[in-house]
Amino acid sequence: MFKKLIMSLAAAVAFAGCVATNVPPVDRRVTIAPDLGTSVYITDVRCVKGSTGIYAFQANMVNNTSSDLAVDWKLSWLDADGVEIDSAVSTWRSRMLQPFEVCALKGSAPTSAAVDMMFYVRKARR
Repeated sequence: MFKKLIMSLAAAVAFAGCVATNVPPVDRRVTIAPDLGTSVYITDVRCVKGSTGIYAFQANMVNNTSSDLAVDWKLSWLDADGVEIDSAVSTWRSRMLQPFEVCALKGSAPTSAAVDMMFYVRKARR
């Protein structure tokens, strides 16, 4: 009897770790403003160095609601020391998302000195 109880508990613990969730993976380079809550999430963040030595960025933004959603997004490029590079490409851009839409957002580093980036999303400011 005791052996069956131990085996049942072990099986329950093993299966508890296999629960699926609806939460997207977290990337430390992505910041979603708290006022968006779970309305938007970001998936498939990629930052790759091209043949010219310039990094390219792409990520998918998902509207997780049944309503249109206006958001602003911005890329800030960082040098090897983690310092933000001043650039005209690091500005807020607007995007209207349809209900449950998934859209690809893209950007390019302003210079080959950029080695990483930070991606920000907030509710649109009108």
